[in-house]
Amino acid sequence: MTKSLSLVLLSLLLTGCSLEKHLAALTGKLDNQYASMQSWAQLPVRTITWNQALAMMREKNLELLEAQQRIEKAERESLSVYTDMIPGVSYYGYFTSSINELTNVSSTDNFSNNVNVTFGVPALTQIPYRVYSAKATTFSAIKALEGKERELASKLYSAVRIREIDRKLAGLDDQTPEDRQLQQEMRKARQDDADVEYWTKVADILGSREARWEILRSSVPSVRWEDYAPKLKRLDPLVVCNYALRLEQSRMSMYGIALRYLPTINTSIYSPSLFSSTGGTYSGTFLSGEDTRLNLSVSYSLDTQLSSWYNYKNTRDTYERTKIKVYNEMMDHKLKLGKLSKSVDEYFSWRNYMLKRMDFVKSQSCVSATEYLEVSKKLKEMERELLTQERTAVESEAAIVLEYGFVGKKR
Repeated sequence: MTKSLSLVLLSLLLTGCSLEKHLAALTGKLDNQYASMQSWAQLPVRTITWNQALAMMREKNLELLEAQQRIEKAERESLSVYTDMIPGVSYYGYFTSSINELTNVSSTDNFSNNVNVTFGVPALTQIPYRVYSAKATTFSAIKALEGKERELASKLYSAVRIREIDRKLAGLDDQTPEDRQLQQEMRKARQDDADVEYWTKVADILGSREARWEILRSSVPSVRWEDYAPKLKRLDPLVVCNYALRLEQSRMSMYGIALRYLPTINTSIYSPSLFSSTGGTYSGTFLSGEDTRLNLSVSYSLDTQLSSWYNYKNTRDTYERTKIKVYNEMMDHKLKLGKLSKSVDEYFSWRNYMLKRMDFVKSQSCVSATEYLEVSKKLKEMERELLTQERTAVESEAAIVLEYGFVGKKR
């Protein structure tokens, strides 16, 4: 016993004295890690499909991992409603000896121990509320994970499409023999910055900075507005579920306070000593009927100061205001989707007009080199305008994907 006590004290002393040593070692490790860290230009380029990107995102993205952790936490708390009824086992040990006998080998007469078992049942009036609340929390966490997955997929789609358009726009830059080299250098610098920004964004979404990730364009789902048009009249199930969860959370807060007006019933079964040992001998009740005790208590508190009533009234008023807020937000949501639909219709009408206009310009015959150059320049300006507007349209596509997810067939 003396030897064990000495080892424990020595360990505590070493732990306190070695803090600076541990920090110095960790600092050196991080410093070496930073020195050997590769830049984006040194990382290998790896091309993956859209489905591979989504699989990597679900496995490694930090936001999704945190959302998954919240689900697991909610599930554990849901189980706690039932695990609280599992008997608790406690151990108690006691050692006593005079100071001048510490150097001698201790006998079993100086040590006593016992094991107790306690059965506890939560307040009966709280069990239904706890079960329902725990299920609602878990369900809310699951829906939050689904929403986060859709949000990240929307961002990934937007990054891939915008990069494709920006590269096309960069290829339309005017060049003259006088400043061709300067323009090429400036364009390369801009392209390098755009590439790093793209790789950083994609790597954060995928949750991996092991490579410069490229998404195979042919594998990316296509967003066709005709597939979404019938859906714009109604809310997406995930969106409307989030509204419903807000209302239910507010309603449960109100009922949680209302439960205070019910009596509290507590039940417990206690075993004084399942096993005990003193001075080398042991004894125990082993849950015999004489030593096992059943405790039942009922308590009820009058709300004489009306604090519970005021809290209930506040939560009830909050619930009524929440219903109004949800209604207003849904109305604003519908207005936003209406504007989005209108802007998309206007974009496609304008695009069809521009394509017909370009076909008309291409059909014009040129009688001289000067006219040919002017027509080519005009067509390039029209193409640049098309790509610029298409880039803006991608933001609308990402917004509709965020709202309803991907609909329709892949490319």
